[in-house]
Amino acid sequence: MQTIERIPNGTACKVHHTRNRTSLPLRNRKEKKDCGAQRCRNHFLSTAFSNIVPGFLIKDYDGEPFNILTDENYGFLLASYRKYAELMGVKAHHVPGRNIGESINQLVYDMETLLKDNVGVNIEQNQQHLYFNLWKYHQWGEYTLYYFPVKFVEALNPVLKRISISFICDMANANGIATILDGEETDMVLDWLETAEWDEPETDTRNRLATIRSYRKGKVRRLLKRVEKTSYYKNLPAAIRKYSPKDKWETILLELMTEGVQFLFPEKPIMHYCYDPYFEEEPDYWPMGLDRQIRIAYDIYDIVTESLENQYNSERQETYDLIPVTTMKISPETDSLFRMEDDYPERFFRWADKFINHISNKEDGKE
Repeated sequence: MQTIERIPNGTACKVHHTRNRTSLPLRNRKEKKDCGAQRCRNHFLSTAFSNIVPGFLIKDYDGEPFNILTDENYGFLLASYRKYAELMGVKAHHVPGRNIGESINQLVYDMETLLKDNVGVNIEQNQQHLYFNLWKYHQWGEYTLYYFPVKFVEALNPVLKRISISFICDMANANGIATILDGEETDMVLDWLETAEWDEPETDTRNRLATIRSYRKGKVRRLLKRVEKTSYYKNLPAAIRKYSPKDKWETILLELMTEGVQFLFPEKPIMHYCYDPYFEEEPDYWPMGLDRQIRIAYDIYDIVTESLENQYNSERQETYDLIPVTTMKISPETDSLFRMEDDYPERFFRWADKFINHISNKEDGKE
């Protein structure tokens, strides 16, 4: 299981596009089971309740208080636990606490004890009802950040350029992937690159400022906007099949796009796997979402992208990354055990590893 952990203060993680993951504790596997109930999505479950306290009040969506720790909710969770134990073929063992709050806390522990294969459990709320939500991480790929660079299309012939732009546009839109222009931190990074004091030759200064202008209103921005919105083909798979590659690099590109057709029509887009098992309502630092980790970029080697990566790396020291997760709500009517039958994130990352590596090599002149 990929376990999300906090990075110790002062620990820098190499975040540039690299396959060296030895300095990335957020991605490392861990033998010890670590279930999400250790940081329940509903913080009230860590509250101690006395016998004279009837329950705990929270506000519903209309701003009216109601009691979430009720006999009804406890009974639903208890029946859900017993049903899941029955499906596993084991005897359900539960000793109620002194009150509803303690009893629900004990049920969380009982579910943790019951589960296997690194499956975690949280208690979550739907309006005035509580339910168990099972979850498990998917396997992350080889890259730290999945930035798809589009600079390579500038060197392509017109036909292959239209096919490539259409493919990246369709893949990104189908999976909810945005460009780096949509990131809140991008303008901040551009401002810093423009106004900070730099000890550099005059030529480097001119190049740096020209790059910033290109991101703000020039060629880079136009290309990213074009890739974001433009698809030239109603039947893109047919256009890919029809094109005759001119060399080995184009042949591999066409093969990778053919393999990537499966990601143009997903049943569940990659961004829909974003789930925080350690959710807090008012955290000191928000976790790094999938929208920060999977993006469309212009050039993964230029100063803007490198600065965005450094910004990500800096923020990441204070929090944790979100990794694709599959979840399953359980109830007294649940009729099957939790299984990781959906491998869409694993397939996506395996393909993206190859695709980004290939188009990055073209971009860097390594044909």
